[in-house]
This record gives sequence, structure tokens and C-alpha cells, in this order.
Amino acid sequence: MMILADIGGTNMRLAVVQDQHANATLEKIEIVSCQSFPTIEEVLTRYLSRHNIRPHSLVLAVAADMQGDDVTITNNSWRFQGISAARACGVSRYMLINDFCAQALAHADLLMPRRMPAEAAGPDEIVIQQSGQQSGHPSGQQSGHPSGRHIIRAGTVRPQTPLLVSGPGTGLGVAALVPVGDDVTVIEGEGGHVSFAARNATEREILHALQKRWGHVSAERVVSGPGLETIYHIMTGKGGRTAAEIGSAAVAGPGADRQAVDVLLTAFATVLANAALSFGAGAGIVIAGGIVPKLGALLPQSGFFDRLGDHGRRSGFLNALPLYLAVDPYAGCHGAFVAANTANLAHRWCGVR
Repeated sequence: MMILADIGGTNMRLAVVQDQHANATLEKIEIVSCQSFPTIEEVLTRYLSRHNIRPHSLVLAVAADMQGDDVTITNNSWRFQGISAARACGVSRYMLINDFCAQALAHADLLMPRRMPAEAAGPDEIVIQQSGQQSGHPSGQQSGHPSGRHIIRAGTVRPQTPLLVSGPGTGLGVAALVPVGDDVTVIEGEGGHVSFAARNATEREILHALQKRWGHVSAERVVSGPGLETIYHIMTGKGGRTAAEIGSAAVAGPGADRQAVDVLLTAFATVLANAALSFGAGAGIVIAGGIVPKLGALLPQSGFFDRLGDHGRRSGFLNALPLYLAVDPYAGCHGAFVAANTANLAHRWCGVR
């Protein structure tokens, strides 16, 4: 039995699989608030006790800067070592990866269809077109579609090229899934901490305000849940509204909330375009994270598509890329399981003595 843990800045998702067979399904799924526990070890021991399980291995997908076995989560207070978490579970081995490594691997079937888990079989469903027309389930609602994602734009795939996976939540994650022979590997980075690139007067105003506070302004300061709150505050002079409140009001109708969301989405399009060009992501872009799937219906009118393609001599490349919207809330756990079965990550397994 294997424990899979997807640990973000706000929530931790847990699941188990009974074996390492490719067709294994997630069981005993739970979502835990990180703020509710002082340590990850306490979360894990309580989870094991609650379900009376004795796992043999553990995969931790963490939104963190990892230096060897030391983990420092950027957007919450947890600090731990992988070996300590593994000992809390009583496992014989563990793997430690970035959370967007797992998010990327959850979509490995786009590069290698044979890697698709049994419960994720089936074609994707087109739900958003650039004209704003929708079919199927409205974006931002869980359709239960078996692939775990929807098609925003079919585009044209360039074979044997990387797939970009990125999205805002508490922070901003960026990773690239790369084909390697008959397998895949992941480029794990900290793309959320690249410099924020302002491209219009509103974004320059936001950049100027944040420079006074932080000095260097990363993309994550704007393109994230806290970033949305910051955008709203700078644009309106009003504080106290959460990202969830701003997002819900934006979906409900026009106004200051919608304007703030439009800024976030167009700024995110700049991040995606820059990353896609840097990685040469001809296989397309998967939009992940906890925010954009809830705001997907606003993409066509937000300026997102225009900004994504507005990159001078490489506009043609960007405008032809397939775009996908990840809607599986447990994609991190699915991807952690794929990581456990990926040959190019086998060296990441660590034994517990």
C-alpha cells in the first residue's frame, strides 16, 4: 500500500493505492487544512490511525523549495524533512517531488496515451471556445469527465515536444513535461518566482505599488489567490475581500471584482506565453491550480486569449497551441502515483533506515 500526499500552501490532499499497478485507483481520499495542524507528521499519523492502514511507501508532492531532504513550504509555516514524514508513516521508502511535478505527470497521457490510468480513460471534452461559446459542462464545475481535464482550444500538437503545466493557487506553479524516448520526465522549476512582466498601464500601476513594498515583484505576487486580493485592493483602495469572494462576485456579474479577475487572467496569459516559449512547449498548455478552473467561463472576455497570442514574431506558435483546463481536484495525487511508476524518477526513491 502506498500513501500519496499533495501538499499546497493551503490544503493537503491524501489518498492511498493498494499496489503500484498502473490501473490502481485512489482510495481513502481526504482534504486537510494545513493551518489546522502544526506539523505534517501529525497529519500523517492521524490519517494512518483513522483508516487503520500500514503503508509500505510514501510519495510527497510539495509546493516548496527543496534542498535535498529539507522542505520549506513557501506559503505556509511547515518545515520538515522527507525522512521524518516517512518515519511517521512507518514506510520503507519515500519519494519527494515538487507539487507541479505531480500536476504535470497527471497529464502524461497527453504525451504518452499508454500512461493513462484506468479511471482517467476517455477523450477530453471541449467546453470553452475563444468566441466565448461553451458546450458540455460550464467551466469551473466538476463534470466528472474521466480524463480530468477539458479542452479550451484544440490547437495543433507538435510531436515530441514538451507540455507546459501551470496554474495559480496559493502560489503559482510551473512545470514542463518532456518526452524522453518511450517515457517522460519533468522539468521542476520555480517559475512562479520569475519577475512580473507588466504590459499595460494597469499592470504597471500594480507593479509600481508592489515594488514599494517588496522590491522585487515576482509573477506569483500578482498571479495567485493572494495576488488577486492585492490586485483588487490596489485597483479599488478597498481591502478585506478574499480571493474566493472576489472570484465568486466576478463570475456573478461585471464590476470591480470582474476587473480584478481580468487583470489576473491576462497577467497569467503573459506567464504562460513566456514559459511556453522558454520550454518550446509545442504539445500545448495545461492550466492547473485551484483558481482558473473556477473562473474558466470568464476567459473569453477577459483578454486572456489576446494576451496569450500577442508576442510578436512568435504569435503564430502561441496561437496554435492546444489549451487544456485541469478540473480534477486530486490531480496532484494522481500525478504522485504516476511519479512512483516513472522510470526517469526512480532515482528519487529514498530508503528509510
